[in-house]
Amino acid sequence: MSGKLLCRWVLPLALLVGAGRPALAGANLIVNGTFGTGNFKSWRLGSSGTTTSKAVVIKTDNVARSYPTGAYGEAIPPDPLLTGSPDAGAGWAAYFSTDTGSQTLSQRIRLSAGTYAVGFDVFVPSNGYANQYDASFTGTVAGTPLSSSVSVAAIGKTGGVATWITVSAQAQIAAAGTYLATFTFIGDGVPAKDILVDRVYVTQASYIQSQNGTPVPEPGAALLLAGGVVALAAARRSRYGRRRLHELPGFKGKIGG
Repeated sequence: MSGKLLCRWVLPLALLVGAGRPALAGANLIVNGTFGTGNFKSWRLGSSGTTTSKAVVIKTDNVARSYPTGAYGEAIPPDPLLTGSPDAGAGWAAYFSTDTGSQTLSQRIRLSAGTYAVGFDVFVPSNGYANQYDASFTGTVAGTPLSSSVSVAAIGKTGGVATWITVSAQAQIAAAGTYLATFTFIGDGVPAKDILVDRVYVTQASYIQSQNGTPVPEPGAALLLAGGVVALAAARRSRYGRRRLHELPGFKGKIGG
Protein backbone atom coordinates (compact mmCIF):
# COMPACT_ATOMS: atom_id res chain seq x y z
CA MET A 1 0.00 0.00 0.00
CA SER A 2 1.12 3.54 -0.54
CA GLY A 3 -0.10 7.06 0.05
CA LYS A 4 0.45 10.61 -1.05
CA LEU A 5 3.54 12.46 0.08
CA LEU A 6 4.26 15.89 1.43
CA CYS A 7 7.97 16.61 1.00
CA ARG A 8 10.27 19.14 2.59
CA TRP A 9 13.95 20.09 2.58
CA VAL A 10 15.57 19.74 5.98
CA LEU A 11 18.95 21.13 7.09
CA PRO A 12 20.70 19.32 9.95
CA LEU A 13 19.77 21.11 13.19
CA ALA A 14 23.07 20.06 14.70
CA LEU A 15 24.74 22.44 12.27
CA LEU A 16 22.09 25.16 12.27
CA VAL A 17 21.53 25.65 15.97
CA GLY A 18 24.25 23.57 17.59
CA ALA A 19 21.82 21.54 19.68
CA GLY A 20 18.12 20.89 19.97
CA ARG A 21 15.37 18.35 20.19
CA PRO A 22 14.42 15.95 17.41
CA ALA A 23 12.51 17.61 14.58
CA LEU A 24 9.46 15.39 14.83
CA ALA A 25 7.14 14.75 17.74
CA GLY A 26 5.94 11.27 18.66
CA ALA A 27 7.58 7.91 19.16
CA ASN A 28 9.30 6.05 16.36
CA LEU A 29 7.10 3.17 15.20
CA ILE A 30 10.08 1.40 13.61
CA VAL A 31 11.75 -1.00 16.04
CA ASN A 32 15.55 -0.73 16.23
CA GLY A 33 15.56 2.01 13.62
CA THR A 34 18.98 3.18 14.80
CA PHE A 35 20.39 -0.38 14.89
CA GLY A 36 21.37 0.42 18.46
CA THR A 37 21.22 -3.27 19.39
CA GLY A 38 24.38 -3.72 17.33
CA ASN A 39 22.57 -6.17 15.05
CA PHE A 40 19.49 -6.55 12.83
CA LYS A 41 17.08 -7.38 15.65
CA SER A 42 13.46 -6.84 14.45
CA TRP A 43 14.67 -6.63 10.83
CA ARG A 44 14.65 -9.30 8.14
CA LEU A 45 17.63 -9.83 5.83
CA GLY A 46 17.48 -11.23 2.31
CA SER A 47 19.69 -11.60 -0.74
CA SER A 48 19.55 -12.77 -4.32
CA GLY A 49 22.14 -13.64 -6.93
CA THR A 50 25.80 -14.12 -6.09
CA THR A 51 26.78 -11.73 -3.29
CA THR A 52 30.35 -11.02 -2.23
CA SER A 53 29.49 -9.81 1.28
CA LYS A 54 26.59 -9.76 3.73
CA ALA A 55 24.76 -6.69 4.99
CA VAL A 56 26.04 -6.04 8.52
CA VAL A 57 25.62 -3.57 11.37
CA ILE A 58 28.83 -1.66 12.09
CA LYS A 59 29.91 0.91 14.65
CA THR A 60 29.95 4.58 13.68
CA ASP A 61 32.48 5.97 16.14
CA ASN A 62 35.28 7.30 13.92
CA VAL A 63 37.37 4.17 14.48
CA ALA A 64 38.74 2.39 11.40
CA ARG A 65 37.86 -1.32 11.29
CA SER A 66 37.99 -4.03 8.67
CA TYR A 67 34.88 -5.77 7.37
CA PRO A 68 32.65 -7.25 8.81
CA THR A 69 32.94 -5.01 11.90
CA GLY A 70 33.76 -1.90 9.86
CA ALA A 71 33.77 -0.31 6.41
CA TYR A 72 36.93 -1.91 5.01
CA GLY A 73 39.27 0.27 7.02
CA GLU A 74 37.44 3.60 6.76
CA ALA A 75 36.51 5.35 10.01
CA ILE A 76 32.78 6.12 9.88
CA PRO A 77 31.65 9.12 11.95
CA PRO A 78 28.55 9.03 14.16
CA ASP A 79 25.32 10.23 12.58
CA PRO A 80 24.99 13.79 14.02
CA LEU A 81 21.63 14.69 12.47
CA LEU A 82 18.69 15.75 14.62
CA THR A 83 16.21 16.20 11.79
CA GLY A 84 13.80 13.52 10.66
CA SER A 85 13.80 10.68 13.16
CA PRO A 86 12.85 11.35 16.80
CA ASP A 87 15.72 9.03 17.73
CA ALA A 88 19.30 10.26 17.96
CA GLY A 89 22.00 8.13 16.38
CA ALA A 90 23.05 5.22 18.58
CA GLY A 91 26.55 4.77 17.19
CA TRP A 92 25.61 1.95 14.79
CA ALA A 93 24.39 1.73 11.18
CA ALA A 94 23.42 -0.84 8.57
CA TYR A 95 26.17 -1.34 5.99
CA PHE A 96 25.61 -2.59 2.43
CA SER A 97 28.69 -3.48 0.39
CA THR A 98 28.16 -6.43 -1.93
CA ASP A 99 29.91 -6.04 -5.29
CA THR A 100 27.39 -8.24 -7.12
CA GLY A 101 23.90 -9.56 -6.46
CA SER A 102 21.45 -7.78 -4.17
CA GLN A 103 20.94 -7.32 -0.43
CA THR A 104 17.55 -6.56 1.15
CA LEU A 105 16.63 -5.34 4.63
CA SER A 106 12.98 -5.07 5.69
CA GLN A 107 10.62 -4.64 8.62
CA ARG A 108 6.83 -4.92 8.81
CA ILE A 109 4.87 -2.26 10.63
CA ARG A 110 1.17 -2.02 11.44
CA LEU A 111 -0.30 1.44 10.76
CA SER A 112 -3.70 3.04 11.18
CA ALA A 113 -5.06 5.48 8.64
CA GLY A 114 -3.49 8.91 9.06
CA THR A 115 -0.53 11.14 8.27
CA TYR A 116 2.97 9.87 8.99
CA ALA A 117 6.46 11.29 8.69
CA VAL A 118 8.84 8.70 7.21
CA GLY A 119 12.51 8.61 6.32
CA PHE A 120 16.08 7.56 7.04
CA ASP A 121 19.70 8.80 6.87
CA VAL A 122 22.36 7.59 4.42
CA PHE A 123 26.15 7.85 4.20
CA VAL A 124 28.46 7.13 1.22
CA PRO A 125 31.98 6.18 2.44
CA SER A 126 34.97 7.72 0.69
CA ASN A 127 36.79 4.45 0.01
CA GLY A 128 33.70 2.82 -1.46
CA TYR A 129 32.96 5.89 -3.55
CA ALA A 130 36.39 5.50 -5.13
CA ASN A 131 35.60 1.95 -6.30
CA GLN A 132 35.33 1.39 -10.03
CA TYR A 133 31.74 0.18 -10.27
CA ASP A 134 28.50 1.78 -9.19
CA ALA A 135 25.66 0.34 -7.09
CA SER A 136 21.96 1.17 -6.83
CA PHE A 137 19.96 1.92 -3.70
CA THR A 138 16.20 1.71 -3.13
CA GLY A 139 14.47 2.87 0.05
CA THR A 140 10.76 2.43 0.80
CA VAL A 141 9.28 3.28 4.20
CA ALA A 142 5.67 2.55 5.21
CA GLY A 143 4.96 1.47 1.65
CA THR A 144 6.16 4.87 0.43
CA PRO A 145 8.99 4.89 -2.15
CA LEU A 146 11.54 7.55 -1.21
CA SER A 147 14.20 6.39 -3.66
CA SER A 148 14.05 3.90 -6.50
CA SER A 149 17.24 2.33 -7.88
CA VAL A 150 19.19 5.53 -7.26
CA SER A 151 22.88 5.54 -8.26
CA VAL A 152 25.12 5.48 -5.17
CA ALA A 153 27.76 7.32 -7.20
CA ALA A 154 25.25 10.08 -7.92
CA ILE A 155 24.27 10.33 -4.25
CA GLY A 156 27.93 10.74 -3.31
CA LYS A 157 28.69 13.20 -6.09
CA THR A 158 25.66 15.41 -5.53
CA GLY A 159 24.82 14.97 -1.85
CA GLY A 160 28.34 14.67 -0.51
CA VAL A 161 30.80 11.86 0.16
CA ALA A 162 31.43 10.95 3.82
CA THR A 163 28.42 13.09 4.80
CA TRP A 164 25.31 11.94 6.61
CA ILE A 165 22.21 12.87 4.58
CA THR A 166 18.56 12.89 5.65
CA VAL A 167 15.95 11.43 3.30
CA SER A 168 12.43 12.33 4.43
CA ALA A 169 8.84 12.62 3.30
CA GLN A 170 5.31 12.64 4.64
CA ALA A 171 2.88 9.86 3.74
CA GLN A 172 -0.89 9.91 3.91
CA ILE A 173 -1.99 6.37 4.80
CA ALA A 174 -5.54 5.89 3.54
CA ALA A 175 -6.33 2.54 5.15
CA ALA A 176 -5.12 0.62 8.18
CA GLY A 177 -2.87 -2.31 7.37
CA THR A 178 0.61 -3.79 7.45
CA TYR A 179 3.25 -1.76 5.64
CA LEU A 180 6.93 -2.37 4.93
CA ALA A 181 10.15 -0.48 5.44
CA THR A 182 12.48 -1.99 2.82
CA PHE A 183 15.99 -1.23 1.58
CA THR A 184 17.54 -2.89 -1.47
CA PHE A 185 21.19 -2.56 -2.50
CA ILE A 186 22.53 -3.95 -5.80
CA GLY A 187 26.23 -4.01 -6.65
CA ASP A 188 27.18 -3.46 -10.29
CA GLY A 189 30.65 -5.05 -10.34
CA VAL A 190 33.88 -5.81 -8.50
CA PRO A 191 34.60 -3.56 -6.66
CA ALA A 192 31.33 -1.63 -6.23
CA LYS A 193 30.44 1.44 -4.21
CA ASP A 194 28.81 0.98 -0.79
CA ILE A 195 26.37 2.80 1.52
CA LEU A 196 25.22 2.99 5.16
CA VAL A 197 21.69 3.51 6.50
CA ASP A 198 20.72 4.81 9.94
CA ARG A 199 17.80 6.35 11.87
CA VAL A 200 14.95 4.74 9.95
CA TYR A 201 11.65 6.11 11.20
CA VAL A 202 7.87 6.24 10.94
CA THR A 203 6.10 8.64 13.26
CA GLN A 204 2.78 10.43 13.48
CA ALA A 205 3.43 14.17 13.72
CA SER A 206 1.68 17.38 12.77
CA TYR A 207 4.61 19.71 13.31
CA ILE A 208 8.16 20.20 12.15
CA GLN A 209 10.81 22.17 14.01
CA SER A 210 12.06 25.45 12.59
CA GLN A 211 15.72 26.42 12.58
CA ASN A 212 15.36 28.33 15.86
CA GLY A 213 13.64 25.39 17.56
CA THR A 214 10.08 26.78 17.41
CA PRO A 215 7.45 24.23 16.34
CA VAL A 216 5.62 25.32 13.18
CA PRO A 217 2.87 23.60 11.17
CA GLU A 218 3.81 21.46 8.19
CA PRO A 219 3.41 23.16 4.77
CA GLY A 220 -0.12 23.27 3.38
CA ALA A 221 -1.93 21.01 0.99
CA ALA A 222 -0.58 22.89 -2.02
CA LEU A 223 2.58 20.78 -1.72
CA LEU A 224 0.72 17.46 -1.60
CA LEU A 225 1.97 15.44 -4.58
CA ALA A 226 0.55 12.30 -6.13
CA GLY A 227 3.89 10.64 -6.97
CA GLY A 228 6.73 9.44 -4.77
CA VAL A 229 8.70 12.42 -3.51
CA VAL A 230 11.88 12.51 -1.50
CA ALA A 231 13.49 15.30 0.46
CA LEU A 232 17.20 15.12 1.08
CA ALA A 233 19.45 17.49 2.99
CA ALA A 234 23.18 17.50 3.63
CA ALA A 235 25.55 19.77 5.49
CA ARG A 236 27.39 22.37 3.43
CA ARG A 237 24.97 22.11 0.48
CA SER A 238 23.58 25.19 -1.27
CA ARG A 239 19.93 25.40 -2.16
CA TYR A 240 20.87 24.74 -5.79
CA GLY A 241 22.89 21.70 -4.78
CA ARG A 242 20.04 20.27 -2.73
CA ARG A 243 17.64 20.65 -5.66
CA ARG A 244 20.10 18.86 -7.91
CA LEU A 245 20.25 15.98 -5.43
CA HIS A 246 16.48 15.76 -5.39
CA GLU A 247 16.38 15.64 -9.19
CA LEU A 248 18.57 12.53 -9.47
CA PRO A 249 16.94 9.68 -11.45
CA GLY A 250 14.82 7.67 -9.04
CA PHE A 251 13.69 10.70 -7.01
CA LYS A 252 10.24 11.71 -8.25
CA GLY A 253 8.13 14.87 -8.02
CA LYS A 254 9.31 18.36 -7.21
CA ILE A 255 10.21 20.50 -4.22
CA GLY A 256 8.01 23.33 -3.05
CA GLY A 257 9.29 26.58 -1.63
